[in-house]
Amino acid sequence: MLDQLLFRIKHELRATIEKAQESKQLFTHQSGRRLMLSEVIEQGTLDGPVIGAIAVFYSKGKFMTVDRIVNTENKFKKMRRIIYYLDSRAGQIGSTLLLELLKIKDGEKFSKAQFVQYIDKEFFNEFTVSSGEINEALSRMFRKTMKPFFGVNGRFFEKNNYTVFFKEMNGRQDVTFQKDSYERNKQSIDM
Repeated sequence: MLDQLLFRIKHELRATIEKAQESKQLFTHQSGRRLMLSEVIEQGTLDGPVIGAIAVFYSKGKFMTVDRIVNTENKFKKMRRIIYYLDSRAGQIGSTLLLELLKIKDGEKFSKAQFVQYIDKEFFNEFTVSSGEINEALSRMFRKTMKPFFGVNGRFFEKNNYTVFFKEMNGRQDVTFQKDSYERNKQSIDM
């Protein structure tokens, strides 16, 4: 059941990203100058370049990895990779939260309590995951792992200017252990 929900979210996110990549839509810079998507990805729509990127690799029912690349002093630095094993409680919570946070728009009204309730009801209602676990994982994201990319400012969700890369890995069906599955795909992900 959880695999199906994660799969649905993945497709929604993937469709959004593909649509943006194929779009000839023009964007506007803060100064008013018109930009193409390729310029937005390189420069951002605000004064200054994008702050970095999030690269997500997903293998259905096995794992999801997140590489965070942050722009520090005009030099891109890759932070330590996050690996969510989808057979673990922490992996299921973390991956679900991240995928849902990526869908929220900058400046949208945000209530942490309502967001936790939504995640609990939508994804973990039939499982023994407490809202406290979800809340703690969300707090950790805002405080540590995803702090450069997004957070909450007062009552509003704040999203910095970053790009997202999403790729589904075609895992082998005979792999039983999630760690084996990641280890077999690690070289492809690193490339």
